[in-house]
Amino acid sequence: MNVLEIVLPVLVMIVVGMLCRKWKILTRDGINNMKVLVTNVMLPVAIFHALATAEYNKETGILILIMFVMLVVSFGLGFLLKPFLKGTYQKYLPFMVSVYEGGLMAYPLYTSLCGSENLSRIAVLDIAGLLFGFSVYMGMLGQVENGEKIDVKKLFFSALKTPAFIASILGIIAGLSKVILAVLDSPFGGVYQSVENILTTSVTAIILLVVGYSMELNAKLLKPCIATIILRVLLQAVMIAGVLVAVHYLVGDDRLVNLAIISYMSAPATFSMQTFMKDEEGSTYVSTTNSMYCLVSILVYIIMAVTIY
Repeated sequence: MNVLEIVLPVLVMIVVGMLCRKWKILTRDGINNMKVLVTNVMLPVAIFHALATAEYNKETGILILIMFVMLVVSFGLGFLLKPFLKGTYQKYLPFMVSVYEGGLMAYPLYTSLCGSENLSRIAVLDIAGLLFGFSVYMGMLGQVENGEKIDVKKLFFSALKTPAFIASILGIIAGLSKVILAVLDSPFGGVYQSVENILTTSVTAIILLVVGYSMELNAKLLKPCIATIILRVLLQAVMIAGVLVAVHYLVGDDRLVNLAIISYMSAPATFSMQTFMKDEEGSTYVSTTNSMYCLVSILVYIIMAVTIY
């Protein structure tokens, strides 16, 4: 029942998005406006709050570094794997075999397995994902979509102007200084939480709506989507093993951390990727692949649950 409670709401919102396109309830312009709202306002606020309220210590720093190195390596290997995916979707492969959907998939599956009191174990892994995802990853996605040659200098300055990346930096500064935690403990804590909640509560639903609107199941898409899923599974299996070994030697053995790593790295690529994409055909491929990959996440969850209990 836990799996159903976690996955069904996600699937329902994706189906709602698909129906909104089929029944013409929403237009493409309407979806694009939602993307602008999410990427420029709602998502940056959610990122800032997550990083500003995270716990930072030596162990956290080592875990973030390990995960960041792993993300860079897996993203780089994605370029080497491009020959294995033929056709127009090849350019998206590095983005589809790296980064992870933490909030909508990995977090709830992990907490249902290990308890919500251990959420911080997996949340710390996502800090590296936020830093990498909203700087290098999204910046290069924009260049690739526009058919531009990768320009490191342009990428750097583009990242500096991205609301999500700015929110990440400010969030870490606030987290290290504990200024937001101080605000939450003050008489203004309730006001801060109310504002944060109203700005971020619907971000999940909107992102899933965008995913569903862009999703399309047809024979033409099935082959590249399945090929991408296989490549991601194979690469992530190697990456998971590498991270577990690194954590064993640099941090120490902790079953809850190990389960967090497996849960997090078994999730699909970030759903928020769709909100940054402008190409309709590419967005359809990404949405469909990510939605299908949820089955992999569920299978890994079931295996872990059976193994533990």
